[in-house]
Amino acid sequence: MLDLVRLQTLAMVAETGSFSAAARALHVTQPAVSRQIALLERELRAQLLVRSRGGVRPTPAGELLLGHVAAVMDRLTLAETQVRALLNRPSGIVRLGSFFSALVQLSAEVAAVVGEHYPQLQIRDDLVDRDAAYGKLSRGELDLAVVFDHDFAPAPIPETIRVQPLFDDPVRVILPTGHPCAQVSAVASADLAQDTWIRPHDGSAADLIERVLARHQLDPPRLLAGHGDEPVEIQALVAAGRGVTLTHELTVIVSRENLVTRPLIAEPGVRHVRVAYPTGPMTTAAKTVLDTLLVLGEQHQFIEPTTVRSAPTNQEVSDGR
Repeated sequence: MLDLVRLQTLAMVAETGSFSAAARALHVTQPAVSRQIALLERELRAQLLVRSRGGVRPTPAGELLLGHVAAVMDRLTLAETQVRALLNRPSGIVRLGSFFSALVQLSAEVAAVVGEHYPQLQIRDDLVDRDAAYGKLSRGELDLAVVFDHDFAPAPIPETIRVQPLFDDPVRVILPTGHPCAQVSAVASADLAQDTWIRPHDGSAADLIERVLARHQLDPPRLLAGHGDEPVEIQALVAAGRGVTLTHELTVIVSRENLVTRPLIAEPGVRHVRVAYPTGPMTTAAKTVLDTLLVLGEQHQFIEPTTVRSAPTNQEVSDGR
């Protein structure tokens, strides 16, 4: 088997045109270069280089060998690149916590992207609210978590946790498709003053609705149903025509063919959706999922309509306009 160091030395002498230049490029002495070439010629029993006034040039045997050396070096470079890529390729399991609607929609998108580009990386989902997510991140039970804060109820971030914004999820009115306001691009709160508003018994979703109603000086009849931050059963009641409600854009996951979501005019409310993770070093796998979440977060930035149509009047409805 030919010695790789000797072959590299031959290639450098042929490239630079002299033993001294090759020695400088290889960071060795000129006698060391001469010795490597002599050993290679002795091994092959062939003269590989000749000296002339123009410098050192390969013999026909040297030219033949150099062609193979170039091919060998290309293959070795490719092998090194592939091995390094294999070692740096993210793999293993990333534990990702999410609130309910993020688990249903955002986590599924992350899993699809990661599965396509990094087949050795798996995501293990965990349904958690913000406080539970912070606790599990601090204890090392999660690698990442998607959390949210209502703009009216920001929560302190533990010192052991870092957060980065993903997107702001705006407030939306949910209407049955047959509602007159379903035909407009944004809804005036006054047009919903006589509707029944479906509201959870408790939780941050109930707080959101009461705050918005107070901000818009509305006191409509209320139908209580559900509990917690994202009571999706309320959406089924809206689809059945029992009333209207408020939620956030990401949360609409029930029967979209029977529901429409619309911005509420002059309503600034949002919830801030973020990704949280422990301070300190992050694995390559977790960093890959984090970067994927940040890219998807940019794609989820919701843009409010630039033009607003008002709700049709009773006469327009009766005329079919």
